[in-house]
Amino acid sequence: MAERANFVEESKERVQAAFHSVEDELQRIQQQFDERRTELSEKTDEQLKKLQKELRKYPMVKRAESVRSDVRKEFEKQGKRLEKQLESSLESLLGLFQIASRSDFEKLDKKLNRISRRLNALDKSLNGNGRPTPSNPKTAVAE
Repeated sequence: MAERANFVEESKERVQAAFHSVEDELQRIQQQFDERRTELSEKTDEQLKKLQKELRKYPMVKRAESVRSDVRKEFEKQGKRLEKQLESSLESLLGLFQIASRSDFEKLDKKLNRISRRLNALDKSLNGNGRPTPSNPKTAVAE
């Protein structure tokens, strides 16, 4: 019986050692893979930069880059022009139906803010003279 228990214990230890060995080997392989992947990525980036640098030497590639840049600038310019035309048309349409536009609301908001600041300043100046203010009902009733 003792021999059997000893045999089972030894087998268990061998299996555990084998699993531990496999885990170590997997970690080593994964680390090698990561190192190779990093190396490959760096080499690929280097080669790509070299290729781009070489290609830029050719007049046709320079011309293509210039055309691409010009087209992008023109596209942005036309997009802004179109946006302004659409805003103008929309404001005209809203005006035709007598509907306030966002800019109309912004103008009104600015005017109301100015009026509100003036009223607050006036209220403070009157309050300093001892006169009641509508926002303070106790003072208004006492007078």
